[in-house]
Amino acid sequence: MTNTMEIREEELVAGFDEELLARLNDGPEWLCEARRAAFRRYAAIPLPTARDEEWRRTDPARFPFKDMTPMDRYDAAGALTAGEWNAWFDVVATVEGDRYAIQDVSGVLARKSLRVMTLAEAAEQYPERLSPYLQGQARGVPPGKYEALNEAFWTVGFFIDVPADTQLEKGILIRYINPPDGRIFMPRTIAVVGARSRVSMMEHFASADTARFLSVTAREVYLDESSVMNLTSLQEWGKSVYHLSSDWGFVARAAKLNWVAMHFGGRVSKMLLGCDTAGEGAEAELDGMYIGTQKQHYDQKTLQVHSAPKTYSNLLYKGAVKDKAYSVYQGMIIARPGANGVDAYQKNNNLVLDDGARADSLPGLQIDTDDLKCSHGSTIGNLNEEEVFYLRSRGLNNDEARKILLKGFFEEIVQKIPVEPVREKVRERIEEKMGSGGQ
Repeated sequence: MTNTMEIREEELVAGFDEELLARLNDGPEWLCEARRAAFRRYAAIPLPTARDEEWRRTDPARFPFKDMTPMDRYDAAGALTAGEWNAWFDVVATVEGDRYAIQDVSGVLARKSLRVMTLAEAAEQYPERLSPYLQGQARGVPPGKYEALNEAFWTVGFFIDVPADTQLEKGILIRYINPPDGRIFMPRTIAVVGARSRVSMMEHFASADTARFLSVTAREVYLDESSVMNLTSLQEWGKSVYHLSSDWGFVARAAKLNWVAMHFGGRVSKMLLGCDTAGEGAEAELDGMYIGTQKQHYDQKTLQVHSAPKTYSNLLYKGAVKDKAYSVYQGMIIARPGANGVDAYQKNNNLVLDDGARADSLPGLQIDTDDLKCSHGSTIGNLNEEEVFYLRSRGLNNDEARKILLKGFFEEIVQKIPVEPVREKVRERIEEKMGSGGQ
């Protein structure tokens, strides 16, 4: 076993204290080797700079790595704070502060061979099952610097293993609540859905506005043949949180992934969401929503990778900014060689609600095959003043008219959330974030 000092000297990486490096030797030997391999990848990737195209609109120096302390080990706990949505799910996994708990709300873990457990537990109990998925094979592109960081040093995470021919009536909820201040929070989720199974999963991130920490999250989902997954992500970090995320889906033959990602919180956020339709007949519906106010900064990149023929993807991202907020959307449809018969579309719509706000939209195509249908489009503008005037002529004041139009703008995304109480929560957040609806 290589010790931490040898790794440090070999990789010539500064800024890692002994506590963090010790994690490379924490756990079963196969897991330690996977962590060390990820650390070597991390060390080999240069630190990004504002001169890199990927980071030109979001200076990496804005993320306060040097000011943060690594998270401590998480401990199992009894029943944690009950969530308002718990009754709407079969299984609820909660991480609150530095504790975690898993609640079998509907008894499905006892009745079925479904597994919902922490990554650390899975590494000890089911190494053969977990190990093929632990190193980011879902990605359609090589990992970046901070993806490799999460692979090496994730602090808490969950393994969801759904066997073949399983139908979950409600689904699985993972809640992350109030990580401790001044820490680097690195959760990781791996979900595997067996052939012909159907499951819903939601991840919810929330913290107080006074909490200040750095979030470096990763999520990978693997759909086997003819399976279906409905995945919802709701990010409501507080105003002083810095957020980096990498989310990937791998969709096998005739499987379908429906993904809704929503971002309301955080101070500076840079997110990647990608999906590889890797088997013939695979489908992906990718929808997103983001609302920036009070100088929030959102930088989002999406990748629709088509590695197999006769695959389909459709992406719709909608955003609104005001109060000197800034949003960046970068999207790419990638059709690999031999992926004939691909049908892919990408659309990004943005509302800029006052003169101090800004939105950039950069959709794109990378086509390496023939016989396919791919297109993209984007819009940036304010609300339609004729529609505002029409509503005002029906007795509404200016603020009321603009709020109605804003809610209508996002409703197309809201309707794709599979759980009704979550839809209502999101509608409330839209109204709260938009306030007067801009000018």
